[in-house]
Amino acid sequence: MNLDNNEHNIDWDKLLQQLEDGRPSSGLEPEELAALAAAREMQARLKAGSFPAEEGWQRFTEARDQRSGRIRLLIKTAVAATVVLAAGAAWWTFRPKQAPMQIADALPEEKVKLHLSGGRTVTLGLDTQLIQNNTVARIQANTDHLEYAAGSASETVTAMDTLDVPRGRRFSLRLSDGTRVWLNADSRLIFPAAFHGASREVTVKGEAFFDVAQQATQPFIVHAGGTSMKVLGTSFNVNAYGPDMTATLSSGKLQVTAGAQQVVLLPDEQAVLHQDGALKKQPAEARTYAAWKDGDIFYEDAALENITTGLGRNYDYDFVFDDAGLKKMNFTIDIHQPATLQDVLNQIMKTLPAVRFEVKDRTVHVKRQS
Repeated sequence: MNLDNNEHNIDWDKLLQQLEDGRPSSGLEPEELAALAAAREMQARLKAGSFPAEEGWQRFTEARDQRSGRIRLLIKTAVAATVVLAAGAAWWTFRPKQAPMQIADALPEEKVKLHLSGGRTVTLGLDTQLIQNNTVARIQANTDHLEYAAGSASETVTAMDTLDVPRGRRFSLRLSDGTRVWLNADSRLIFPAAFHGASREVTVKGEAFFDVAQQATQPFIVHAGGTSMKVLGTSFNVNAYGPDMTATLSSGKLQVTAGAQQVVLLPDEQAVLHQDGALKKQPAEARTYAAWKDGDIFYEDAALENITTGLGRNYDYDFVFDDAGLKKMNFTIDIHQPATLQDVLNQIMKTLPAVRFEVKDRTVHVKRQS
């Protein structure tokens, strides 16, 4: 029925307002009074649960048809509309009260921590602060990065500082030699405050991107996931989250060693140390593995299980697959990382209509769309 074709001059919006407010009927035309009366009767019957689908409807329409003149003609066009009005109002008023649907908009709770070799721990990311200024190193902290500068002392530094970046956070730092390091969520970098020995050595747990300052007489060595990576002036990504360690080269040359095994990488090549101990070299698009450093979420034809693992780290959420069959569903996404996880989930659901997400606190349930 097209209610826009209102040949009886009934203001349906006004009737709905009076029905919702429960106000006394005033200023209505006879046709409107009849429609409102029918709607209120329908509402009362719905509330009382006394409106059976067959018998009730027959009694109702017979009672309405006994009206004379214009009212009887009006019912033919008004009954359906009043049923809609009354049913909608009754459902809204008497529907079971449910908790509002949660969305994934919670921010990470943990903060970035710098553990100094002397035992002091500093919380980072809150403000700009001078952490240390002595003959070993000057350490300046800003809201999103650290800066180390070597002091006047020239002796070899053996004690190590540790930078811990929790789930849901990212942080960067400049080491005392000028090397820049970006740390992804749930990662750790162990490093000296200054480099004065024969080599510059650091250890990574999790994921980091290095842009190494070139010093020909002092090679830079990264230890991660059972490997050592030796460089002079190189930019590369190291991922040691899982059982397999990967090193992906963006520029320069990288020598990767695992025990007696060794491979040399050129740009857009990757070394993989598998769980069984085998070290392999393979081609890889460097941008795919370094996109996170630039604040992007980039997965190309990746399994949904792998994507949600990364999203969980990025936003400090846990994912649970209620339908295990969705884990291997492949998906491509390339967006700048939004402030909240919910924006990413919405993007995935637009592209994968078979998938829906249900959020409970900091857990996201991955379900099949029914």
